[in-house]
Amino acid sequence: MESNKGMGKLLDILGNETRRRILILLTRRPYFVSELSQELGVGQKAVLEHLRILESAGLIEGRIEKIPRGRPRKYYTIKRGFRMEVLLTPYSFGTEMYEPKRPRETREYAQAKAIIKSTGPVETKIDELLTFLNEIQERIDEIIRTKQELEEVRLLTETYIENLLRRISQENEREFDRLMKEFSSRLPRKIIEDITDF
Repeated sequence: MESNKGMGKLLDILGNETRRRILILLTRRPYFVSELSQELGVGQKAVLEHLRILESAGLIEGRIEKIPRGRPRKYYTIKRGFRMEVLLTPYSFGTEMYEPKRPRETREYAQAKAIIKSTGPVETKIDELLTFLNEIQERIDEIIRTKQELEEVRLLTETYIENLLRRISQENEREFDRLMKEFSSRLPRKIIEDITDF
C-alpha cells in the first residue's frame, strides 16, 4: 500500500487519457517513440514528455536497442504490474495499491502446479484447469465481498473516532492533547494526518 501523497500523484498520472492509451499499447508489446506517436496521433515531443512522467513513476522503462544499420533506438515496456482499488463511501474516500508477489507455497498453489504438470490427455488437463480456475474465482469473489463489508465497518469506525477527536479538540484542547498522547501510537496514520491537517 502506498502513501496518500504517492497515490494521489499516481492517480494524477493515470488521469491523463494519452498516458492511459500509452500504457494500453505497451501491454501489447514494446514500442518506440515514433511508433507511439503514429498510433496515438500525437507529436513525438509530447509523447516523450508522457513517457518521462510514466517512467519517473516507475510504471514503464526504456531500453536501448542496437540496430545493425543506424543509431541505437530506445523502446519502452511496462515495468511493473499492480492493481489499484478506489473505495468511495459516504464516510470516506481511499485508495490502495497492490503489487503482485511470488505466491506462497499454499495448498492451492501446489494443486495448480500438480494439474499443470500432469501428463494426461490435453482435454482432461484443460477441463481440470478450468474447474480449478472456477473454484478459485468463487473463493476470490467471496473474499472480496467479505473485504468490502469489513472495509465499510472499518471506515465507519475510523470516521467516528476522527469526528469525536475533532469535537474534543474544539471543546477542550488540553483533553485532546491528553488523548492524543495516550492513543497516538494506536491511531491509524490517516486519522492523525487528517486531524493535524485540520
